[in-house]
Amino acid sequence: MEHQSAESLFERGRVAYVEGHRQDACELFRNALKACGPEDGQPLRAAIHVETGRVARDLGDNESASSHYRTAAEFYRGFNDPMNLAHALRHAADISRQMDRFSEAEPCILEAIEIYRAQRPLPQLHLANALRVAALLLEQAGKPAEALPLWLEARDNYRAAGVEAGMAESRAHMATAGRG
Repeated sequence: MEHQSAESLFERGRVAYVEGHRQDACELFRNALKACGPEDGQPLRAAIHVETGRVARDLGDNESASSHYRTAAEFYRGFNDPMNLAHALRHAADISRQMDRFSEAEPCILEAIEIYRAQRPLPQLHLANALRVAALLLEQAGKPAEALPLWLEARDNYRAAGVEAGMAESRAHMATAGRG
């Protein structure tokens, strides 16, 4: 078998993912990570970890997904890519939240929100998604009243981004928190 570059394996994995072949994509991403050599930079490694995390999450392997997103975050932190760092942190936080690991999720989502808020122009959809994760985290921790301002801000950012589903979800949670 001929040697394939990490980049070519990564691209093949992305195609497999888009075509709905999750297991194949997962294997290609794993092989891409193994094929990374000294000539492959941190941006490629980070991107491979993100995609591996995404497919692992789709396949229900939250432990692996969380690990890959956290590894990607460290790469992004290392070469100062704040937006991709925030995205990786947001996904890691959401996975930790789904696994009821609140102490792992909280610092990640708070850092992601801080990064999004510092960007200009404001990435309203990304900020709304991060606020959503933080609000869900508070609700799961039995603090719906503390989640209410986050839902309000999320709703406003979803409105600005033109995402009706996000606005509707925010309104539903705000109504529930208002009763609680």
